[in-house]
Amino acid sequence: VGAGHVPEEFEAVGADFERRGPVLDETIDALKASLGADEYPEHHGEYYDFEGLGQQPRPVQPRVPVWVGGSSPAAVRRAAVRGDGWLPQGDPRDKLPAQIARLRRLREEAGVREPITVGAIAEPLYVGEPAWSVGRRTLSGKPDAIAESLRAYGAMGVQQIQVRFRSRSRGELTDQMAAFAAEVAPHLN
Repeated sequence: VGAGHVPEEFEAVGADFERRGPVLDETIDALKASLGADEYPEHHGEYYDFEGLGQQPRPVQPRVPVWVGGSSPAAVRRAAVRGDGWLPQGDPRDKLPAQIARLRRLREEAGVREPITVGAIAEPLYVGEPAWSVGRRTLSGKPDAIAESLRAYGAMGVQQIQVRFRSRSRGELTDQMAAFAAEVAPHLN
């Protein structure tokens, strides 16, 4: 979940951009209640008020994990205090260690004892040597070199990584995905 950052999107649906943080905070609390272990959960807040809310089937796990996205100070704080996972948005790789340290510090200060899963969105990938300009931020080259670069995220404290591929067509995209699965992924463990 994320608070959003484009005022025009809020205007389009008649929502108050300035209240997005408190609304999201309560949304997370309401989600945790409604998708938790209680068969008939309740939540009483400023924006959501329910009790006896029954639904079937219930989640298999004790509670559906809630991931918070975003890299603003408010998003990192929200992830630290309310999230089960954090997915930064737009942070360059060299900024992640400081953000992760801040996330963990805020979580500890808030007294949250449960672990948090940290994700990251990797630079765009191209397995092999592209015959076209894939952009300066694209990670391309030999599979073992790409894997080594991606493993560096783990050393920072990232446990899950989202990969995206550069391509010019659906066929090239599926070829890149297959090359990643066959040639890069085996080097990641």
